[in-house]
Amino acid sequence: MPIRWLFALTVLLGAVPGAAGAKELQVIGRAAVAIGASTAADVKAAATRQARASALAAAVDKVLGPSASRDPKVAGKLGEALDQIQEGQFVDTRSSAAAGTYEMTVTLVVDDKEFRTLLSDLGIAVNTAAVRGFSILAVMDEFLTTPRDLKAPLEELEIFRSEVGQSAHDRSKASASSSASSASASASQTQVDATTASSTRVAGAYDTGLDARGQGGAVTGHDRGSMSAAASERASLKGSDARSSARSASASQASRSANDVASEQHDNQFHMKLVKYQPQGGSPEKTSQTYNALMGQLQDYDLRVLDNDVFRSKHLKDKPLTIQELQGGAELARYVAFAKAEANADFFLVGTTIVVDAGKNENTGDLECTGLVSLKTFSTVDGESIASETFSEASSGRNINDCAANLARKLAAIGGPVIGAKVQDYWKRRATYGREYLVTLLGTSLPLMVKSAFTKGVKAVPGVEGDTQRAASATRLQVVVTYKGSDPLDQAVASSLSANPAFEQLDSRTDGNQVTLCLGPCDEVEKAVLAREGKK
Repeated sequence: MPIRWLFALTVLLGAVPGAAGAKELQVIGRAAVAIGASTAADVKAAATRQARASALAAAVDKVLGPSASRDPKVAGKLGEALDQIQEGQFVDTRSSAAAGTYEMTVTLVVDDKEFRTLLSDLGIAVNTAAVRGFSILAVMDEFLTTPRDLKAPLEELEIFRSEVGQSAHDRSKASASSSASSASASASQTQVDATTASSTRVAGAYDTGLDARGQGGAVTGHDRGSMSAAASERASLKGSDARSSARSASASQASRSANDVASEQHDNQFHMKLVKYQPQGGSPEKTSQTYNALMGQLQDYDLRVLDNDVFRSKHLKDKPLTIQELQGGAELARYVAFAKAEANADFFLVGTTIVVDAGKNENTGDLECTGLVSLKTFSTVDGESIASETFSEASSGRNINDCAANLARKLAAIGGPVIGAKVQDYWKRRATYGREYLVTLLGTSLPLMVKSAFTKGVKAVPGVEGDTQRAASATRLQVVVTYKGSDPLDQAVASSLSANPAFEQLDSRTDGNQVTLCLGPCDEVEKAVLAREGKK
């Protein structure tokens, strides 16, 4: 599948319509202050302070999760955080007074990344530890190409061929042809009689038809050489009549040939046009400038991103593949498994950058370029997507390398906050609503009472807020649960089932959000279960 193609994509940036920079948060704060005996200035100042504090608390809850602003560790720092907010970040202030109360609303507009950094610096970024507990392995390819200009192809080949023909077939003068045929026969007999007396060999030497010059009664080159002067003189006795008859017969013969033909008409045409545009295949650049700039942005969001160079060279070795080739076959599954096992990566970020050389701007003299980036981040365990995005930008520079570097910074300035915020929001929701786990119980034989006891034990685990049975058989039971507790889920389930003798030999294995509990050592139980199920 070709890589170097130019295409147009709509940029989706969430809360950043038409933005050329970072993602922004917009929240509204409200306050109501009793007027009483206070001066108008004091009332307004108090309302302003309360409305801004309300807006700040709303921003904290939006970033850290519902009710985070009421956490004692966070609430004690809100006043300090409010002092760090600039005056110009509070906009659209509205106020009114009615029934002895002064009301005010204000909108806080703050850069998402800067606000998260502020909370982290104050020590109240409560999700930081959870987010950094899960690493992301990132790999990106960058391609440099030129736009496909349909008005300026690289090569054009055009071939045109035409064939026109015409013929006729007419038998309308058949009677005249018959008369001419009789005259021709008479003329031929006269010529033969005139030449028989000659001592030279002239039999059959005359062609009563048309020769190459279109004349009847012609003599072949061989016979002309063998005729003597005497024979010519004797032949002249009837030569005048013979020549007259021969011309008449020849004309009749020609008339017959001209009218006894088939009528056909041809008009054959052939046209071929071949146009070649810019080649669409190619290899990625050795260094992805967008990758470097984007990784810096993600680090500002306190994400644990693993560099891919070492792992990519170790896995692919002497056959480097592009991301598109990885995604197009079984290599991607093997590479993701490698990333999970060798790099201990919980998530995999894969992306492609297309930089298009748009040519020189005639007005400024700078070289212009456009670019787009497509990114997606998913779990290496079950493929769950946590952050995907596509965005584009335009830039300029002294040459294509300078332009590409400027473009990379602009793309990263947009994409970094978008992807970073999506990853942070994913973990905020997981901390708020819990994370889904697939819990599997394995055993060589699972009676119904054992399954029932196991399900009750899972429900009794503190932090489990929902459970759904996914599958059940004689050897395995699968339950999907939502868990938001602090203890590892396999250990929490084991503690809940510790009083039941049926689970005395309980063993476990955890891989991301997939938890397996076995009635005995997992290695042995898994082999026995697979054998019973008829699987290798």
